[in-house]
Amino acid sequence: MNDTLDHALRDLDPAVTPADLDTSTDPKARALLARVMDTDPMGAPTPTISRPRVLTARRLTMIGGGVAAGIAAVLLLPGVFGGGAAMAAWSATPHTVSGDQAAEAQEKCLDHAQDAAKRTTGRELGFRPVVTEGRGPWTLVYVNDDSSHLAEIRCLFRDGDIAAVGGTTPGSGAQPLPPVPAGSARAALGSVVSSSEESVRIVTGRVGAGVVGLELSTEAKGSVTATVTGGYFAAWWPDAPTTEERENASRRGGVTGVTTILQDGSRHSVSIEELTGRTSAQLNTPATGGSVKLD
Repeated sequence: MNDTLDHALRDLDPAVTPADLDTSTDPKARALLARVMDTDPMGAPTPTISRPRVLTARRLTMIGGGVAAGIAAVLLLPGVFGGGAAMAAWSATPHTVSGDQAAEAQEKCLDHAQDAAKRTTGRELGFRPVVTEGRGPWTLVYVNDDSSHLAEIRCLFRDGDIAAVGGTTPGSGAQPLPPVPAGSARAALGSVVSSSEESVRIVTGRVGAGVVGLELSTEAKGSVTATVTGGYFAAWWPDAPTTEERENASRRGGVTGVTTILQDGSRHSVSIEELTGRTSAQLNTPATGGSVKLD
C-alpha cells in the first residue's frame, strides 16, 4: 500500500486505530480476518450470493483494504466522492477511457487485486482487466481471473486517485459458477460504500451469448447504462447514504430491473431472480448480520 493510502487509512478513525497498529500481528485484527476468511458464500451446490456489507471506516481501517475470501471488503478514502458538483458530474451513460489514463488505472487495480489474492489465498491469481469505463471524473476498473470460480475486484478512481476498492475471492469450498443463458445476465447485487453524506453502488457481472448492451433500472438514478465487453459488464451510480439495517432489509441492491440488448437490436427483460439466481422468497427475506467493528 502506498504512503498516500496508508496516511488516509490512519486518519479514518485514529481514536480506535492507533498509528502504530500492525494489523498483521494485532490479535483483534487477525481474529476478524480469520472469521471473514471462514465465510464461504459459494460453498453450497446451488448458486448463492454473500450478503453485502455496509462497510464503515472503522472496519476498513482494521482490515487495511484487503479483500477476504468469499466476502466483499471495501476501502473507502474520506472526502474522495466529493458530493455536490463532483457527484453531479456523474453520468448514467458511460464514456470510453483510453490511453495512459486507462492503463494507469488498470495497473493500480491489478496491483490491489494481487495484493488481495496474496492476503486471502496465499498466491497470485490470473487477474486481468475486463471492463474500464468513465463517468464524469470517475474511472471504474473491473478485473477478474476469468475462471469458473471467478475472483473479482472493482476499483473506482476519481481524477486518477483511488476512491474505493472491493470484491471477492472464492473460499476453499467454492463451486463453479453456472453458465449464463444466452441473452441473459448474472450478477451479485448490493456492493455499496456509504458515508454520512452519500453512497456509491457498484454492480459487475457476466452476460450470455448475444448480449451487446445492458441497462439497469435503479431506485436512485433510474436507467443506468452498463459497459459490456468480453462477456462481462460493469456499472455504478451514486445514491443517498444508507445504513446496515436498510441494506439487510433489501437484497436487491437498489436495482428494480435489468434489460439486455441483443446483437439483433432486440431487448430482453431479465428479472432480479434470474439475474441473481435467487428465488423471490430469498430476495424478500431480510438478512442478518453485517459489518464487524472492533472496539
